[in-house]
Amino acid sequence: MEKNLEHTAEKRPSKKVFLWQILLVLTGILLLFLIHWFVGLFRVPAYFRTVEIIESNQISLYLSNVILPELYNKSQTGKPFEVIFTEEGINEIISRHIDAKSLKKWDFSDISVTFSTGKILLTGKTKYRGHDFIVTAVFKPAICEKGFNAGLTQIRAGTSSLPFASHFIRDKILYKLAGQNSDVVQYAGVLFSDNKIPPEFTFEHRNIKVQEIIIDNHKLTIRFLPD
Repeated sequence: MEKNLEHTAEKRPSKKVFLWQILLVLTGILLLFLIHWFVGLFRVPAYFRTVEIIESNQISLYLSNVILPELYNKSQTGKPFEVIFTEEGINEIISRHIDAKSLKKWDFSDISVTFSTGKILLTGKTKYRGHDFIVTAVFKPAICEKGFNAGLTQIRAGTSSLPFASHFIRDKILYKLAGQNSDVVQYAGVLFSDNKIPPEFTFEHRNIKVQEIIIDNHKLTIRFLPD
């Protein structure tokens, strides 16, 4: 009987061995996570699209024939109203009004916007050390009485998130923008700055205030209050 107990005690793994086993399992999980993250850097997200920049002096038809007339007509009523922006329409505006030379200077191409529930994905292709990467800036716009901002929350390369990159990239972009003048500079400054934008603006001699921003799949709704 005593021999059996001694034999069982010998077979029981020590606490040190058990801790090593746990450490090996955790190391394996971490290694798998890092491999998955690294592979994701080179993947193409499902929402990525190739974009042809239209270099012409013609204004976007979606802007001139849909958005501006709707904004004008609804703002004349003096009542709260909303305007719906489609993902396809916004990308048509981008393709006609973004400066291709500025994009090339910044080593970017295929800039597009995707509306997903609660967030806006600004996507583009860039090169780094000879490799193509799809970079996505994730925005969650926020609005309050003091104003609103784009709410940059995340930067992705491929399908992988780049932790802590949003502040670094924002500061780098704003540093490069200093002292320059162009539409791209103005829009980028608004997107990547933490400063709040006043919610009131004037359109066709009428004061309008942005009340709410709602983002659903493939569309963005902005609710306005007339002053």
